[in-house]
Amino acid sequence: MDLFEFILIYVCHSYLTVGNSLSECLPASARKLALFAALLVASVAQAQVKVVFIASSAADEYDASVYREIWDEYGDRVVDALETVTCLPFPEPSVSATVADAVSHSGGPEHPMQLRRSYIRKEKESTLVHELGHRHLWQLVERLDEVDGHMTLYLILDRVWADVWGEEFAAERVRGESDWHQRYADAWAWARSVGPEERARLWNQLLVVNGFDSCRSLVPSASGRPSFEANIDRMRASD
Repeated sequence: MDLFEFILIYVCHSYLTVGNSLSECLPASARKLALFAALLVASVAQAQVKVVFIASSAADEYDASVYREIWDEYGDRVVDALETVTCLPFPEPSVSATVADAVSHSGGPEHPMQLRRSYIRKEKESTLVHELGHRHLWQLVERLDEVDGHMTLYLILDRVWADVWGEEFAAERVRGESDWHQRYADAWAWARSVGPEERARLWNQLLVVNGFDSCRSLVPSASGRPSFEANIDRMRASD
């Protein structure tokens, strides 16, 4: 049974139960509408951000395969977390990422990301999200005064990590990145010093100045946690 047939049967269920045929249920125009709905559902179901990992050399192929495994397992959750926390749609349907024995960076609109091959797995996980986070936030062309690119990213990055891999992972990776470079340490110290209410206020200010609607994803709930985290907990508890 294809998706079109399934939708027709679902729509015509009550009609079929009294012994009528499927072809009698809907006139031709309605069947065409159902076909359009089927195609729309199919396109949505297949929509997924694709990341293509390209080994720079044969020596990088194994690590490129590890990045692929990470994306296959967590890619949907990463994109969902980025979109939920930031209240912004992920802007790219496909991203290329070169894996090399070199410093990681987010690339450019016409250039691939670069991901360091030598990281252990958890560093690969956090760095992949870090660089995708930069690309995700390119749509925020206007930035806040005295808040640079890493400070902006760090308003939301630990929340994305926590959503995908948990709070312990997020806290560990904040410490890990802080040890890599002083500018990371300074940016993380600033982001962690900003209280939840101020973090939410800054994020909404950033959205509005770029023409987006404000949102409540980082606004603390009654539990004191960001609203998106409280909603996730409620959904998990109901499973």
